Amino acid sequence: MRIIHVHKYFHSRDGASRYERELMRLQEEAGHAVAPFAMQDERNEGTPWSEFFVSNLETKRAVIGIGAVRQFCRAAWSLEAARKFAQLCDAFRPDIIHVHNLYTHLSPSVLAVAKKRGIPVVMTVHDYALVSANYSLWNPRKSQSMSLDDIGVLATAKTRFVKGSCLATLVLEMILKMHHRLRLYDGAIAQYMMFSQFVKGVLVKSDFDEKKMTVMHAFVSSPSLRRRGSGGGLVLFAGRLESYKGVHVLLEALRYLPSTVQVKIAGVGPDEDRLKTMVGRDRRVEFLGFVPGDALGAMMGQAAVVVVPSIWHEPYGLVALEAMSQGTPVIVAKSGGLPEIVGESGAGIVVPPNDPRALARAIESVLDHPEKQESMGKAAQARAEEIADPQAHLAKVMEVYSRCG
Repeated sequence: MRIIHVHKYFHSRDGASRYERELMRLQEEAGHAVAPFAMQDERNEGTPWSEFFVSNLETKRAVIGIGAVRQFCRAAWSLEAARKFAQLCDAFRPDIIHVHNLYTHLSPSVLAVAKKRGIPVVMTVHDYALVSANYSLWNPRKSQSMSLDDIGVLATAKTRFVKGSCLATLVLEMILKMHHRLRLYDGAIAQYMMFSQFVKGVLVKSDFDEKKMTVMHAFVSSPSLRRRGSGGGLVLFAGRLESYKGVHVLLEALRYLPSTVQVKIAGVGPDEDRLKTMVGRDRRVEFLGFVPGDALGAMMGQAAVVVVPSIWHEPYGLVALEAMSQGTPVIVAKSGGLPEIVGESGAGIVVPPNDPRALARAIESVLDHPEKQESMGKAAQARAEEIADPQAHLAKVMEVYSRCG
């Protein structure tokens, strides 16, 4: 089969990017031909198809005047993306299009190209951008998640999620609502795939066709590492240092934990300076910065527990699954799709979000009982092997493709 994967990035920018590239690798190994479509970027991986990539767009920077108009026009309908994607389709001649994140960078114009050529399209839904311009459903002004009962135009605009501007957020939200009304996504996409029932529920509530949806866990491609010892008192956080990731909750939990507990934080992000100020001179906490995949996997395998304290509607939480694949217990917040990873397996503990005391009790219950830590680690590895096998995941994806033929 010949497959084009469409995602705005083709480098390790986010979890969606890593998933796309790993799935492409699995498909190539299985004998399929794959090609990416993305934005140009000096950080991109090498590919012979980069000549068809669209110009780069950095949306984090605030722009005014004609620059802002151009960005919003591109979000509404990118003529460049449509033209170059048509050229790629003519050159590659795909059997199917697998879409990841389009939105403001590529726009649904690429879907129209596929529809015009009669090429079926599937989409992996990685976040909430199909239902809100605030694709994380996070209100940074109130430091809390948006209500799932109120994610309309005005509620979204008030979060000022886009460039810190109410107006910019409002304009992008109106563009999204226009896309939805014209069925530019739902009318072109044959099947949706998502990693959690939680995300499926959000889409169903927003009037997307439930009959088109397939829920499947993500997969972990790296081999499990053999754990060394019990991990001592090492507690690990890995991820973006953003307020909604709840790292501050972990740091606040240290007030209720003994001095023997050591916390390592792997990741970078805009909240880093504030978190370091919180820590002050507390030597129990070490900020590691960005840790590459293999090194991070080894670190997970040597930790006593990996904590995922998210306080937003986490769509899935791949880091928890990655830790479990190393045979390491996890403690996750009861937010979004995170509890679905742990399930009833005994692989981890689910705690209320934004509750430092509850998190501290959970950490202590793991660290103080080596036998519990060991049994949870075995359960974690078994759970990961059950739900995150790469070949089983590939088979499910290919089965979804077959429904679109």
